[in-house]
Amino acid sequence: MADPSRLSLTRLRMLQQLSRGSKTAMARNAVNTLIIDLDNTIFDWFAVWYASFEPIFSEIIRVTGRSPAEIEADIRKVHASRRTSEYTFLLEEVAALADLRALDDIRVLFKDAVEASQKGRDRNLRLYPSVFACLWDLKKKGVQIVAYTESMRFYSAYRLKRFGLDGVIDYLFSPEDHDLPQGVSPSKMRRLPDEFYELQVTEVRHTPPRELKPNPKVLLDIIRAVGAKPGKCAYVGDSLFKDVAMARDAGVFDIHAKYGESQSKPEYALLQRVSHWTEEDVQREATIAAKGHSFEPSACLKDSFAEIFIYCEFEAFPNALRENVEQEIKNGLEVWKKTVDVQQHFNDLEMRVRNFAITFIAALIAAAGFTYQQNLEVTVYGHRIAAGLGLVIAAFVPWSAFFLMDRYWYHVLLKGAVTHASRIEETLKDRVPGIALSQTISEVSGKVRIFGRTVNSDLRVTYFYLAGYGMLVIVLLALLFAAPKRPMLTPDVASPASAQVAPASTTD
Repeated sequence: MADPSRLSLTRLRMLQQLSRGSKTAMARNAVNTLIIDLDNTIFDWFAVWYASFEPIFSEIIRVTGRSPAEIEADIRKVHASRRTSEYTFLLEEVAALADLRALDDIRVLFKDAVEASQKGRDRNLRLYPSVFACLWDLKKKGVQIVAYTESMRFYSAYRLKRFGLDGVIDYLFSPEDHDLPQGVSPSKMRRLPDEFYELQVTEVRHTPPRELKPNPKVLLDIIRAVGAKPGKCAYVGDSLFKDVAMARDAGVFDIHAKYGESQSKPEYALLQRVSHWTEEDVQREATIAAKGHSFEPSACLKDSFAEIFIYCEFEAFPNALRENVEQEIKNGLEVWKKTVDVQQHFNDLEMRVRNFAITFIAALIAAAGFTYQQNLEVTVYGHRIAAGLGLVIAAFVPWSAFFLMDRYWYHVLLKGAVTHASRIEETLKDRVPGIALSQTISEVSGKVRIFGRTVNSDLRVTYFYLAGYGMLVIVLLALLFAAPKRPMLTPDVASPASAQVAPASTTD
């Protein structure tokens, strides 16, 4: 039997020669960056989903004895909360199994269904014919290949790893993973080492939270992040609504992978009923599938991914551009590091100012206490007052100076450094995963609550110094109204006033 991959490669070569040699061939778009959807574009995602979901779904119905509609409603709630329709820990969270989870390990009870699910997934997890040969050919040409998917990071990375596309695809853009259920760790669930599931060469970046297709802005941000230009890009996807329309709105050459459409399959209705999509999303997609789009895609791959060579003239992505992108990232990181250093510098200065202010005022208050202890007094307009009052009143001046220097000088400069770092992070967020320190600090700082009231950094600085003013006022009032302790006078035995005349003694 002939090797399918060899047949695909042979067909690929024939399509390339046909598109180049035909005198009547259409003008092909020059492309140096290929952006591909993953699900139902390079593999049959729906087949994988149904094969892994159906055994679990059927077993839940059998074990609980509840109607399919009830189970579908419970599953839909879990999928909506986790923002995905392929949730690994469905058994741990679906409400219909709450009583069973209290009795025993739910995965032990559903062992046969879980094994059937895993086997069904692995059996269907394979690339469409010609996809690997085409992508590998493009990789050798130096074409930049970018994957953009709505499937979460772990699932997408695992599949690319299984497909042998780690390193063939340059960048993977996907949403961040959902949180794990309480008490569940990846190491507990994984049967193989972590390296098996993680991409080693392909660079993984995250799309903005809760941003779904079609969003031309996200697509343009991806193109900008990889250093490409819309006019030199082609986008391939199976959905007319999510992929083709989005690419067209972004000014990118749109290609419809018609061979990957799954909406016409009878089992697709089950996916719609249990998916994380809103009712509006389901109805909108159903309307589009029933009526069709009001436009034709710029290119349509009817039977095979390899047909892309009929419409595109691929060329190497310029190394200069890639080097410029890398240099821009390096430069941006250096500027960001310096900005963070400036943040730390101003923050350190603020803490020093406050420490020095507390030390200085504490010394003045201690001095005022000493004058009170020594009964030192001064006369002001005929009134005798504690000498320490002058020290306390004088303390208001340096405390106010510290407040002005801290709140309206260093704190303002610190906020400026944080704002500048946040702007840099916004620029680099698609290129450098996890670079959001300043944005996270600002977000957390703005949520601080004191006595039930949200208090930002400006107010916290002000409250700090107001507390100092309050302390000085209390000391001032204490010295003002407290009566000095005067020393008690003891009789002076040497004083004439205290002398006693002893009566004379007589003898008879």
